[in-house]
Amino acid sequence: MSSYPNDGTNRLRYIGYVRKSTEDQEKQVLSIEAQKDKIRERFPDLDVVDILEESKSAFEPGKRPVFQRILDLLDAGKVDGVIAWHPDRLSRNEVDASALTWRIRQGKLKDLKFANYTFDDSPEGMMMLQMTMSQSQYFSAKLSKDVKRGNEQKRKQGGLCGIAPEGYLNDRINKTVYKDPKRFPLLRKAVDLYLTGEYSAEQVLTILNYTWGYRTVRRHKVGGGPMSRSAFYYLLGNVRYAGWIPDPYEPERLYPASFPALMTQEEYDKIQALLGRQGNKRFAARKQFVLRGFIRCGECGCMITAEEKVRRYKNGTSQRFTYYHCTRKRPCGQRRYVREDDLYQQCVEELSHWELIPELYEWTLDELNRQVRAKTPVRKETEASQKRAIAAVQAQYDTLLDMSTRRLIDEDTFVAKSTELKARLKDLHREQATTAQATVDWYDYMTNLIAKFLNVNATFVNGDIAAKKEILLAIGQNPVLLDGKLQITPNEWLMPLREQTQRITGEIDRVRTLPEQMKKGLLEALRTDWYAILDQVRTLYLLGGNSNQPIRPHSDPVYYRRDRPAA
Repeated sequence: MSSYPNDGTNRLRYIGYVRKSTEDQEKQVLSIEAQKDKIRERFPDLDVVDILEESKSAFEPGKRPVFQRILDLLDAGKVDGVIAWHPDRLSRNEVDASALTWRIRQGKLKDLKFANYTFDDSPEGMMMLQMTMSQSQYFSAKLSKDVKRGNEQKRKQGGLCGIAPEGYLNDRINKTVYKDPKRFPLLRKAVDLYLTGEYSAEQVLTILNYTWGYRTVRRHKVGGGPMSRSAFYYLLGNVRYAGWIPDPYEPERLYPASFPALMTQEEYDKIQALLGRQGNKRFAARKQFVLRGFIRCGECGCMITAEEKVRRYKNGTSQRFTYYHCTRKRPCGQRRYVREDDLYQQCVEELSHWELIPELYEWTLDELNRQVRAKTPVRKETEASQKRAIAAVQAQYDTLLDMSTRRLIDEDTFVAKSTELKARLKDLHREQATTAQATVDWYDYMTNLIAKFLNVNATFVNGDIAAKKEILLAIGQNPVLLDGKLQITPNEWLMPLREQTQRITGEIDRVRTLPEQMKKGLLEALRTDWYAILDQVRTLYLLGGNSNQPIRPHSDPVYYRRDRPAA
């Protein structure tokens, strides 16, 4: 398309733009046709010279050649207007949004029309349009973050994310996977055949496909044929089939799977040996160490690792011991190996400061509910005040736009003032969101926390690896091991709990031994005392910010040394 004709009339020439968010030709094809149909249906009388398609994401600027082509056509005066299904089809980032609105102000883009959005060609409409296109990036980023968080939680619970692997099927209602009744038994027979050691992987694959008639699951236009060689080797080396879910961001971390495994851990180990995969040995024979993967050396800042040693005695018996030590990837003087039993004991001693008995757990829930109810009127008044402030700044921005349109102020003044007002609006919206979410965040955070601290020592001793780590990380961040001592720095807002929980628990135990007529008054006094402690925790939490953002380990090894300067 080299040029667009101009018939000499005053009719505006429009270019249509339809976009799908993926480059996969098998996905979202119908969305393209639906967008085209709506454009033709809504604007049958307009001079639409062409409708261009694009299969690129609009999340980042500069990645869409068709969109850039439309901008070039506008700059060259070959088209006058643009039609799209919705503003988010044109832009999901601030740069592309400003590219369009700037051309509107320059007169190069004379009209914008949307099949599913009403655009008022006025300063106010212009501002709302730019905000709509720019905010699409926020929703995309938030969705991506929410999906990642949901996938992480699903992995921790032993679930699989995405399409089920061969041998399993997706349960779309319960969002789980289950054994494929046709394919799982055949794959199990193939595993048994390979474990005999008398057949190569290629021979087993041939028998699986052409003797037993195995066919893969058909999805859209792919699948439905024999299993490929690479897919079979992937199955043999995939730790998920042994009942483990790997963390894609921390390959050394594995979560127990909640679905039935195709093979046992021992069978997986033997298969790796038959395949000669020394590089995969870390998955096959690795023991799951509770305290490995999140503790750092207090001197050099390197990670603390663990290893298992076997001590054999003359009478033929043996005993296994687990030791933790610094990886010493940096120069480090820590040479001491600490037994896992000793670290466990240190953890139990630390957790005794956080143990919540049932009375304290119930009191905490009561106080949390009371705090939420008490803060509601104050929060509503704050939100109303913030809305008034936003409306005032918005009015200033509208006035500024009007003055700029009527040429009452120069361009430099407009840019400076509008930048200032936009920043103020952004801050006000952030404050508004923070106010609305602060109480909810506090309630969710504390209810999850006290659930972990209820009978915490018993949960730590008897729980699985994931539960143990969650409990330790709930206390604070940056746990370090120095001279054989485990040090966990509690979050500042939790210090009142650490300092007072044992005292309140001891007082409750003492009151239990008193006569019944004395118990009620003393327990009410202790309840009031506990409420004051929780209120102090809440105040420190709100002042300290969001606890969900972990403190990252310091990159400077000096930070971990005992003689580091005070902060």
